[in-house]
Amino acid sequence: MSFREHSVKDGWSDWQLARLAVDIRSMKRYGGTLAAEVEPRMRQEFTADEVRRVDAYLAASLPDTARLTVIDNRLEPATDDDTRWLAEQLKIAWTRLDKLRDRIDDAGSLMDSGHVASAIGYISNTRENND
Repeated sequence: MSFREHSVKDGWSDWQLARLAVDIRSMKRYGGTLAAEVEPRMRQEFTADEVRRVDAYLAASLPDTARLTVIDNRLEPATDDDTRWLAEQLKIAWTRLDKLRDRIDDAGSLMDSGHVASAIGYISNTRENND
């Protein structure tokens, strides 16, 4: 079975496509025959280009803390204070964003996590530690 040839989701943002893809892919968690149904369902729902967009969107949403550490280590002592301050602020922002994502993933039925996640463009249950 191949991917759809034509999109039925014209105008959908990468975020909207990714939400549907994560929902479909999360069926694997339940085991049984559902795991075997995931790939065919993805191919039935999306074009190959849409799957590439989804995967690129999800990959880009992961903070690259290792790269930031390399950049920080390469900053020379003579680097201006503004550059060092910006690097430090980015570390703080990523730490806070990680905490927020954890709280969204751990939220119970008392919170509309979809509404909160949409405010930061986050797709629930896409954290690496939740696979």
